[in-house]
This record gives sequence, structure tokens and C-alpha cells, in this order.
Amino acid sequence: MNSGILTQALKKDVWYKEPWLLLVVGGPLLVVCASVITGFIAFRGADQVVAKDYYRQGLMINTNLQRDAKARELALNANIQFDLANKKILMHLTSKQSLPESVQVSLASSGAASGSVEEVIRRLPLKQIAAGKYEGDLFQDKKFEQAINAGTLQILHVKLETNEWRLTGDWLEPLQRNLRLSPLP
Repeated sequence: MNSGILTQALKKDVWYKEPWLLLVVGGPLLVVCASVITGFIAFRGADQVVAKDYYRQGLMINTNLQRDAKARELALNANIQFDLANKKILMHLTSKQSLPESVQVSLASSGAASGSVEEVIRRLPLKQIAAGKYEGDLFQDKKFEQAINAGTLQILHVKLETNEWRLTGDWLEPLQRNLRLSPLP
């Protein structure tokens, strides 16, 4: 009676239909696939960890601190605005001492609106036109002009500097507002 059950051959499935195979191989296979995808994303969009000129930047820290202290000592204040009608950048600078005939202003904007992460820097020389009043040409290249005309500039990092002193600050909504720079405390 029981001999029929024991003599019956066990039915075996093919190897790829076994449920235990999915549990044993599926987990590690999923981890390997996720690792390959994560590695691809990391290498494709990798940021630079260290700046290319990190050594020179490190050496410049003391110089920058001295220039900031000199700006405090001179009680420098600047008011900067765009004159889009005349394609000029205008600045009014006040100080305890005499002012230089020319000053360089650096405008750094990130290209986040265009989808790129790179920082775009414009260095504009400003010439003195009257006592404490400076102006410079705003549009020296087409990309910056297009960004201003399109209204995509939301923030600019501004650095106003000479060999002796510097003023820095962030300019929010540069097309609608003027920027007032004072020495860092």
C-alpha cells in the first residue's frame, strides 16, 4: 500500500525555476547592479575635491586677510549698480584717504540656471570719472550679456580689489537692486 508512494519518482524542476535560487542569487545580483549604476553616476558627475591651485590659494589667505584689514582701516564703502541703458557698471566709492584711479571688480556667477555647475567669472576694470565715481563697460563678452538680457542672473559674488585692499560680498538680484559693500568685520 505504501510502496506506491515510495516508488514514485520525484518530479524535479529545471534549475532556473527553483524558488531558492532567486533568494540566494537574486540579492547579491541586485547589489552588484546597484553598485555599477551608482559608480557610473559618481564618475560621470564627480566634483573636484581639491582646487587645481590649492597651494597658491593657501598662500594667499594671509594676503587676503591683510587686504580686508586695510579696507577696514580706510573705512571703504562702495555702492555698485548696473546701468543697462548705457551698458555700464557704475560705482560710488568712499574712503578716508585718496582713492585709486582704477579698480578691478570681479563678478562671479554660477551657471545653475543653465544647468551647468561651473562658475563664470568676469573681471571688469573700472576707471575713475569723478571724485569717488567709477564706471566700466558691462558687456565685454556675449555670454554675460545674454545672461543679463535673459534675466537669469539671481546672485553674483562681487570682489572689488586693488593691490592694497579688497571688498567682497554677494549681490542678490543684481538687475533690480544696487549693491552696498562694506569691509568685513
